[in-house]
Amino acid sequence: MTRGTGPRMTPATADPAAVQRVRRAHLTATVLVAAVSAAALLLVFLMAAGDLPDRIATHFDFSGQPNDDMARGAALGLFLLVGIGLPALLIGVFGATQWWRGEWARAFAGFLAGFSVWLAALFAGLVIANRGAASPEEVTLRPWLLVLGLVLGLVVGVVVALVVPRGIPHDAPEVVTPMALAPTERASWFGRAQLGRLPLLALVASVLVLVVATLASGIWWLWLIAALVALLVAGMTSFVVTVDATGVTWRSAIGLPRGHIPLSEVTEAAVVEMSPADFGGFGLRMTPGGLGLITRRGTALQVRHGKRRFVATVDDAASGAGLLLGYLETTHRR
Repeated sequence: MTRGTGPRMTPATADPAAVQRVRRAHLTATVLVAAVSAAALLLVFLMAAGDLPDRIATHFDFSGQPNDDMARGAALGLFLLVGIGLPALLIGVFGATQWWRGEWARAFAGFLAGFSVWLAALFAGLVIANRGAASPEEVTLRPWLLVLGLVLGLVVGVVVALVVPRGIPHDAPEVVTPMALAPTERASWFGRAQLGRLPLLALVASVLVLVVATLASGIWWLWLIAALVALLVAGMTSFVVTVDATGVTWRSAIGLPRGHIPLSEVTEAAVVEMSPADFGGFGLRMTPGGLGLITRRGTALQVRHGKRRFVATVDDAASGAGLLLGYLETTHRR
């Protein structure tokens, strides 16, 4: 393996006071909405606690009739764990990656806030639908309960996205020095994008919650979903990126998914600042005109090919970009 060298990126000289104001505004808005949503959900639970059947209808068909149920204690515990714990977990994980940096910061803050409201409204609606019923068979889920929760989530999300300040801009893309290559010389570079400990623990915790829900409900087909989610986690937490004479190749740790960008299609390579919020999360992410292998916040390899871009948060991204630019220069000299 041959590695190139290039200049390191100089941190942006953003005003520390301005950064703190933006950070405080984003955290305050999302945490406040999540806390109010949690309080509202707890209030609904307390008001309905004495008027719920021993088993609660938890799943419904398209006509609103129940087709599955759980013991009351297990169902309420699961509703609280997911309805309150999941938004808190997301805010904590993405707060650690500083989602308030980048052009999509406001939209991401709106998503976190709206998601909290939607989950709380969803589980509150399920509790309200079960209130007063003697058994799960008597429960009917009214469509307006689901629509109301979705509308509330969208409205709150949009309001938060409009109220919070714009995100702190990322550093400008680094100008990388192309690696000098002789016409017949060949070199390869390998980089790894590895998910950090905190988001990895969050994903594992999500799988465990799903397993617990499956055990508590006794619904056999939930095991299929749990297995699928576990497989997706395994395939989205670690990636290997290769740059060589053929272009850019990437694959997950388990071999799939994978992809390749031919050298003939590459038009630009650079090192950029990237945040999971820029692609809407961790792992293999797709946006209009872009594909990302996003495992952390920080420098990343960016490859433009036509009107599309490929971004991978690999270590030593400057060496990968330098080698790719070296191959492009060698090709142009021929």
